[in-house]
Amino acid sequence: MISLSGAMVRNAFGAACILLACSPVARAQQPGPVAKWSFEESAPASAHDSVSGADDKILGYFSRVPGVSGSALRFDGMTTAVVRSGLPAAKGARADAVPELGNSFTLSAWVALNAYPWNWVPIIDHDRDDQAGYSFGIDALGHLGLRASINGSWQSVASATRLPLKKWASVAATFDSNSGITLYIDGQEAAHLAVRGEFTAAQDTDLIIGRIRRPDRPFVPTGTIHQIDPRDPVWYSLDGILDEVEILPHSVDAEGIRRIYASMHAPSGDVLPWARFPSGPVGPGRFGAYPCTLAYDEGWDRIRRKGPGSDVVVRFDRSAMRLVFWQGTGYVPAWVTENGKWYTDEFLEAYGPPGCNGGEDCEPMSDKQTRYSHASILESSPARAVVHWRYMPCETRNYAGSFADPVTGWSDWVDEYWTVYPDGIAVRKQVLWSSEHGEWAHEWQETIIVNAPGQRPEDSINYDALTLANMKGESATYSWTPKDADTFDIPKGPGEFPKPEGPNIQVVNLKSQLKPFQIVPPAGVKILPYYPNGDRSYSAFGWWNHWPVAQIPSSDRPAQAADRPSHSSLSHIYWAPYQEDDRSVSKLLLCGLTESNAADLVPLARSWLNPPKMEASGAGFQSEGYDPAERAFVVRCVDSSGHAPLNITLQASAESPLVDPVVIVRGWDTRARVIVDGKAMVPGESFRIGSVQRLDSVDLIIWMEMESHQPTRIEIDPASGD
Repeated sequence: MISLSGAMVRNAFGAACILLACSPVARAQQPGPVAKWSFEESAPASAHDSVSGADDKILGYFSRVPGVSGSALRFDGMTTAVVRSGLPAAKGARADAVPELGNSFTLSAWVALNAYPWNWVPIIDHDRDDQAGYSFGIDALGHLGLRASINGSWQSVASATRLPLKKWASVAATFDSNSGITLYIDGQEAAHLAVRGEFTAAQDTDLIIGRIRRPDRPFVPTGTIHQIDPRDPVWYSLDGILDEVEILPHSVDAEGIRRIYASMHAPSGDVLPWARFPSGPVGPGRFGAYPCTLAYDEGWDRIRRKGPGSDVVVRFDRSAMRLVFWQGTGYVPAWVTENGKWYTDEFLEAYGPPGCNGGEDCEPMSDKQTRYSHASILESSPARAVVHWRYMPCETRNYAGSFADPVTGWSDWVDEYWTVYPDGIAVRKQVLWSSEHGEWAHEWQETIIVNAPGQRPEDSINYDALTLANMKGESATYSWTPKDADTFDIPKGPGEFPKPEGPNIQVVNLKSQLKPFQIVPPAGVKILPYYPNGDRSYSAFGWWNHWPVAQIPSSDRPAQAADRPSHSSLSHIYWAPYQEDDRSVSKLLLCGLTESNAADLVPLARSWLNPPKMEASGAGFQSEGYDPAERAFVVRCVDSSGHAPLNITLQASAESPLVDPVVIVRGWDTRARVIVDGKAMVPGESFRIGSVQRLDSVDLIIWMEMESHQPTRIEIDPASGD
């Protein structure tokens, strides 16, 4: 037996390695990657390339999150980018030089998309003006693609399959000068372009991961009405997570791609949460208006300039409903149902020249940074809450307002006063300050449903979407036609609302127990469908995602998927002004959430539009009648020397009923005892008393849950004791 020493064994092994290296098998082995980012480093703003040892800059906002292996990099959708400077050719030998690729290469990564990009966004980009280099990325519809300069021509190929949202996907692109470009998703071929020829590399150009190289215009599909909108380029990045990004200097075959995919065991299911619209604590809460700062999504919240008390939420103690004034909608007030459906009645809007010369629409929806829009609490007591919303309708490009006065420079401004009661009913008083009061110069109401990320309009709206009623109790319901989710065409909704005659009550049939309603005075009212021949949509309803939350300067972008916050519109209500002079015009809208159908709202409408006559008696008191802007009977104390008993009779009838009446006594600065039809009222769920301190007086506010068609007597006495 022959025995070999350790040295001899090592020498024999080395010789075998030399022989193996010279063998055809070894020559067939492919080189490893020329760059790889696994995002495992702990450095605050750098991404380590484990091949070259370079530490590349991370720009913008980002976070480190769990990846397919270890940690990964979360891109915020707007600012995040990993950048390696493009070095001059003479310095190409440096370790941190951009990898030089030739006529065979592979690009691969793992990606989890939070939302589809506004337009093409690169995963890896080394491109010079679409003339040289390559861009491996994702388009606005979620298709994987590679764009590259081949034979002096910019070639591109994209997958037919969309990448999933919220879930990990393995993506790769290969190029070989003899066979062309091939794309892979989760180890399977997703597209191929048989283009042959020389690859032209980009010289002296930065390599960028996860963000566009220059501002780009958001994608708008062909066939939409407003081809000019969105019209301005914007910065954006990947909205999602990247991990295990690699560049290889050769084309990996299909089997090799499958091995790359199988080598990682990515977490299954959703790895990114669906963002939820913020509306405060879940469930009922003490009635009132509350200042707060609502958190939505970490990436979106970080770019805002906001502090404590930036938002307002009105809560209700008998229901999980709420009324929300949130930066994400530009403070456009939204009713939120018990199961989280959001609804709004729009705002003052001017559209097109001559009123809105700088853009397509002047509206608070276009005030992306809330430069002009602001909500503040004027009152909050057990009996009612009053929120003031002030804004300037502006356009998206220069934040210019509508109908600017050529002499003073003042454009339109709007004050809205939302007077809200415990029954979930509010009076919306809109006051437009403007030099232009023409009937069609401004839009005052639009029936808008706000869809959270992950929701299609069909998830919130019944196809029998609107019910209209008149003061006779006659009603009609109007429907939209269901359609295939992959069809992009004009929704088939009603072209007109011929019945009933003279409708002034509308109920929006959301998929909730509580449904939004609107009531306006019947004189001259018109309720018309929203844009029956308008934008194409992937939904049975109109569907746009330029608002809410979105920061793109646009007032019209059809949604491509349910990935982002979006909205849908159903109708417009046009009605007569409440007050008007040479400087301003105002309108009143009664609105809220209800379990009643449209016809059953007639008594409420009568109580507001044709209230009972009020008789008030008592030393030192003066009746001011019914104020529809406050939905209240108003009495003023004109003698401040002391309070005598106040007696009020409300002459209710079937035509002038009482529905949850409100009494306001201005100048009442002491506690009060209230007796209704001989019964002493005890504050509780169905009887509320509020006291509001004004600059020079105190108002007493009484709200009662009751409905009556008979004369009702109310006695208000000064209360003694504690």
